[in-house]
Amino acid sequence: MNFAGNQVSDNALTYFLDQESNVPLLKAADVILRVNMKKLKLFPRLIREATNSHWSHSGLIYVPADRRRGFDNTFLVEATTKGVRMASWRQEVLPFHLMTIGVKRLPMDWYTETPYELNRHNRFDPEDQHGIGYLRHVRGMALDHINDLYNHSAVYEMAARYSERFLSQNAKAIPGLVEGVAGLANFFKHMDESTSKSPSLMRFMCSGLVQFSFFEALRNQIAMDLDIPAHREAAERNLANMHQVVFREDDTEGVIDRYIHDVQTGKRSIKDNLPGEVYDFLQTATPADFNFSRKLKWQYIDYRGAVWEIHEVPDGYQPASKEEAEVLSTMQPLHKKTSIPLLQAQPS
Repeated sequence: MNFAGNQVSDNALTYFLDQESNVPLLKAADVILRVNMKKLKLFPRLIREATNSHWSHSGLIYVPADRRRGFDNTFLVEATTKGVRMASWRQEVLPFHLMTIGVKRLPMDWYTETPYELNRHNRFDPEDQHGIGYLRHVRGMALDHINDLYNHSAVYEMAARYSERFLSQNAKAIPGLVEGVAGLANFFKHMDESTSKSPSLMRFMCSGLVQFSFFEALRNQIAMDLDIPAHREAAERNLANMHQVVFREDDTEGVIDRYIHDVQTGKRSIKDNLPGEVYDFLQTATPADFNFSRKLKWQYIDYRGAVWEIHEVPDGYQPASKEEAEVLSTMQPLHKKTSIPLLQAQPS
């Protein structure tokens, strides 16, 4: 499938905050992608180049604007270089000429609700939808880490891991080089563990926080539901579908499939903490993973202050204008060709 864009507003701030519809345009646990085009922002530029994606940051919608409930603004949970924080929609989109924002949403058709969830639906709640209980759990999981520190060393570890994979294919003629890069990755990881002020203090990159929250919320929910006979069938179905909330598509070693299989066969209890390899896999997700994953559905792109609604169209579609082409280009790889193929996030 291809994508098309339809401009629905020329003001990304007022469009989402002053909406007249009874149904919020932004919803709980929507994934927010962002890029700051300020020339002095070196770190975002490095992330974009390293992952071959237009996006350098991600976050989660926590509360959509709803004046009837007293929310005049939309709030997000995100990890920044100063820690995990709550941010407002105004902070995300302004200034218009520097910020580009993408909004993606997790379809919930795979999710099986328990009898408790089915009875909790409220037809008078505009935010209510199938799976809303889980989606609220996702945002709560992210908020639960509001005091956690940004994982600086994970950035270095991620770069080293990517380098290790690249060198394993391109540096066969240089003995010891791959092992050296692998050792560097482990050094950064151990350095991070030794400098943590608390053993329980988890550190996140922005995208790692988002990916972890989706997976951990589902794991916790399944663990609780398996203990309730009336919920067990729903829990087992959701366990079989845990891959639906994993947005990295490069699991060549089968880390996630192995974890799910071990839980299904009783080799591992889902109540146990995540294995290190699973945690590391989730933590090193990048904004590019969310961009290219088809498990998340595109909703909007705010491009230079204008809001474009995104929808799927048959292959062969051609943009109707230069502006639409520019908007759609943000969903494509940053470079069509690169000399470092393993740094490219691969579409699912």
